[in-house]
Amino acid sequence: MKGFLIVNKPAGITSFDAIKKIRRILREKKIGHVGTLDPFAEGVLILALGRYTKLFFLFDDMPKEYIAVGVFGESRDTDDINGNILKVSDKKNILSFVELENIIKKNFYGNIIQKPPIYSAKRINGRRAYNMARENIDFEIKNVNVRINDIELLEYDFPFFKIKTSVSKGTYIRAIIRDIGEITGNFAYTKELRRTAIGNFTIDKTQNLNDISNKNILSFFEMFENVDKKIIENENIIKQILCGNTKTIENFEISNKYLVLTDKENNLIALIGKKEENKDNRKNKNIFAFINS
Repeated sequence: MKGFLIVNKPAGITSFDAIKKIRRILREKKIGHVGTLDPFAEGVLILALGRYTKLFFLFDDMPKEYIAVGVFGESRDTDDINGNILKVSDKKNILSFVELENIIKKNFYGNIIQKPPIYSAKRINGRRAYNMARENIDFEIKNVNVRINDIELLEYDFPFFKIKTSVSKGTYIRAIIRDIGEITGNFAYTKELRRTAIGNFTIDKTQNLNDISNKNILSFFEMFENVDKKIIENENIIKQILCGNTKTIENFEISNKYLVLTDKENNLIALIGKKEENKDNRKNKNIFAFINS
């Protein structure tokens, strides 16, 4: 089995719980997902099946869109509604809609430095941060550079506020809400979180977990309609490619980031890319990004 699924993960289960359920439905063991959603969060979750789990890198540059509800007045250890209360604000700095909107636009737009939540999937010396946090182990999470492509204050009725944002890979919405609270002097945590899109894969294209079946599995070309493609007609060359012989594709012209190779029946053979220039400014030869073997 190979292909993709675009599912709507409900709140209350982990992303891995969603995978376990689909494994039982489809009787396919090898399933992975793009971008973990927290248990309290819901929304778009892209799954890859079988050999297509090698293709997650294709989603790395796709922006992720979220709608989140924050609550002023408390900080929590997980930065969300499921966490333990750490601090309660001793003052209620009730801003106007315009004042809060200006603070958000000024501080949370473009390239920013963000500290991920301690309850996150970040690895610290080989261990997940959330596991270390649960064991009360002291550790430090390094700041990361992320990009916020767009952010909008949708609603505000103190202590509640709702934002819509489009962000790069690795951005934590919980951290944005937390930091909005700190900047305004109120503290804040995330009450609700919904991922509404990954790239062009929007919430209206998703399937509910209970409705998943084989007919929902999307092929590579249903997911990536506009990818550059080259048809290989020579059977000997196809065999060489499937055996990992990179010399057969060293001189293929790649105009964009990747080039897809197919046979005459439009079956995916390989996906290849080109390395960046080395220190001597000499272009490296084409490399395999993925081999369907």
